[in-house]
Amino acid sequence: MRWCVLFCLILSCPGWANECAMAFRHGILISPEQIRVQSSNRTVFQINHDRQLFIRGEWVTLTPAEQELLQRYSHLLRKFVPEVVSIAVDSVELGLSAIENMLSGIGDSSQQEEWQQLIRESTYQLTSRFVRSGDHFYLAPQSLHELDSFLHGELKHQLKTLAKQTVGAVWEALQDALRQTDDNFERTESPSWQPLGELVSKINAGLDQKAGELEEKSALFCQRLTELDQIESQLQQRVPQLMQYDVIIAKP
Repeated sequence: MRWCVLFCLILSCPGWANECAMAFRHGILISPEQIRVQSSNRTVFQINHDRQLFIRGEWVTLTPAEQELLQRYSHLLRKFVPEVVSIAVDSVELGLSAIENMLSGIGDSSQQEEWQQLIRESTYQLTSRFVRSGDHFYLAPQSLHELDSFLHGELKHQLKTLAKQTVGAVWEALQDALRQTDDNFERTESPSWQPLGELVSKINAGLDQKAGELEEKSALFCQRLTELDQIESQLQQRVPQLMQYDVIIAKP
């Protein structure tokens, strides 16, 4: 049942697909004190200290039963969002660190800065939908299928492209160094330098290991999403203002 359980690969596992074919309609920002639900980079509602509800900045008075529902909702979001974000961010950092290690000790300071800028730009592009900063986590609006596509297709492709660019740049730098007689190019023997094929294989092996970690948690993630959807429905019945901000939606 590889991946279909977690990220809804419908063709190979239709039973789980019906349960997990869900999407996050709004962005979710998790911090120790707050949970913010965002649309177009604006907070539409937020939960403070897992007990207080604010909709469009207005405090909503809740009964004890509604507060309990809100707490359950908050606790599940705090379990789910950081885990998903961390696995995605760890996967990105794993690939980028392999490339950075390969570049270590090769080239002069100007070349190193150019390569680091390329890596920084790639990092921003790859992590704009998944942000982790200390104990703050952000998950952008997206379906679980899109998460799966990112981890299996987009991420591997972009890291491979970045590896080609950096390995090509290193090779050009080394060729230039051989033509030079001065010491402008600092050439240091680096055990981390490796051909493109070896670098990509190393990155893919690491990503496959992260895939195994996700696979082990797939059933748990599906269970949490189902619980979140059920609790959200109960909250919307009690607090009708929340109906226009459906966070978890079924997506065919």
